[in-house]
Amino acid sequence: MVPLLFSGLALAAAGSVDASPALWAGALAVLWAGSRCLPASVQPAGSPLIAGSVLGFGIWMVLTNLWANPSYTAAAPYHAAFLLCGFLIGRRAGAEAAPLLFKAALALALGLAAWTLWQRIGQGAERAQALFETPATLGATINLILLPALAVFVWGKRRVALAIGVCLLVAALVATGSRGAWLAAAAASAVAVLVAGHAGFRAPLAWLATAAAISGGLVVGALLLNVGSSTARLDLYGLALRAIAPATLATGSGYLSFYYLLESARGSGIEYGDALTTYFVHNDYLQTLLELGIPGLACLIALAVLPQAQAWRASMLTPDRRLTAVALSGGLASMAVHALVDFPFYVPVCLLLYGGAVGLLDSLQPAASDMRVPRVLVTASMALGMWVLLAPLAAQAAAGYADRQWRLARGENAAYWFEVARRIESRDWRYHWYAGQFWQAQAEANRRPEAARLADAAFAEGFAANPREVRNLLGRISTHVRLRSLLATPVDPATLRAWVDRALALAPQDPLVQAERDRVLQGLQK
Repeated sequence: MVPLLFSGLALAAAGSVDASPALWAGALAVLWAGSRCLPASVQPAGSPLIAGSVLGFGIWMVLTNLWANPSYTAAAPYHAAFLLCGFLIGRRAGAEAAPLLFKAALALALGLAAWTLWQRIGQGAERAQALFETPATLGATINLILLPALAVFVWGKRRVALAIGVCLLVAALVATGSRGAWLAAAAASAVAVLVAGHAGFRAPLAWLATAAAISGGLVVGALLLNVGSSTARLDLYGLALRAIAPATLATGSGYLSFYYLLESARGSGIEYGDALTTYFVHNDYLQTLLELGIPGLACLIALAVLPQAQAWRASMLTPDRRLTAVALSGGLASMAVHALVDFPFYVPVCLLLYGGAVGLLDSLQPAASDMRVPRVLVTASMALGMWVLLAPLAAQAAAGYADRQWRLARGENAAYWFEVARRIESRDWRYHWYAGQFWQAQAEANRRPEAARLADAAFAEGFAANPREVRNLLGRISTHVRLRSLLATPVDPATLRAWVDRALALAPQDPLVQAERDRVLQGLQK
């Protein structure tokens, strides 16, 4: 079971860098296989409020993405699935199998720590990030495992191997240079001490003094390091706040829609570098309010607060379960605090670990009553979930196969599978864009009017699917400029100019948009 869970965590970590449905689906499949090796708990446990917050957040994320998001993204159902998968594994494991889950997570963290220290020392990197795109993501992942490991060492098993592991994780956390992760670790340490004290654990004064010194150093370092980055984040916060309108408070503007908001605001005083691309406000609570509305924010706040309330009641449990609750409380607090200044709730591996910790913590408390969900409802929910998850995977597979056929000069096969991909995921702008590029290349190479028509149609459908994404609009402009003689009814110059103005409104600083604008203006002057 431990190798399977470790492999699932590793795939989830890789999927946190490469936004690939294949990696996400592979991680979930391996995790499911590992969870089947866990004996199911026969005693009902948990709080319906905590389970409801997890399910509510995931379901709301999926439903709004399907029916209320003008810029549909395949990431939404998979992010929800990682949170729910972790929760179900934690609930199934319970206190008895908690050490096995901890071993799998610790193995991942130590591997990341070794990678981090090698980057920092061996390669001389200023800030290490292991396999992740940002040091903040690495810091959030390490904190989710470091805080529980530290609690187990201080109030439980003081083994040499565990002490070495904790030291490696602390060193890796420092090497990330992530101020948000440092502040989160310091705040979570304080939370763990408070929960431990309430649960009846007492730590030696020397341990507390050492922890306070390390936490204080992290806080001071975070406050002194790179003040300019903090100013840029304030700009992101202000942009998100200005975009929240009464019309979006119910369902939000759409999951991961902040990217489009930022791109359209480039050049209007936003100091977040022109060369930097981000999908995140760097405050998950504010971004959730923007993208998922008040219901989504309420579920996220519940996910942050209710587990801590559950841990606070750990004094009624047995000593082993109390220690587990204290350890999980620290890890959960680290991510809840880190979410104030970064984006851990948008990272698959962090969602998985957080969901697992919430589920494990929830399994420690006996349920007030044995509430069984009707089997037909469970079956229907699983079928709907599989459909939502498998459609992006099938579309990616079809598009990938089409691309390989195109590279092998098998045009008919490529055309067929590009069209299959965009019909499977008709709301995903990418597959229309892939097909449009293919047909545009065919039209340019063979001067075929039918290929030019199909390119124009694909780009048009892609822009209709996601009117916030500029690339399909650029493809259509390019088609009507470069393949104008092949189109039966090319648009008039006024329409072409209107399309360019629309592209500039969507992404004013995009070099491709500016180049297309110049090309169109030159053509109009002729």
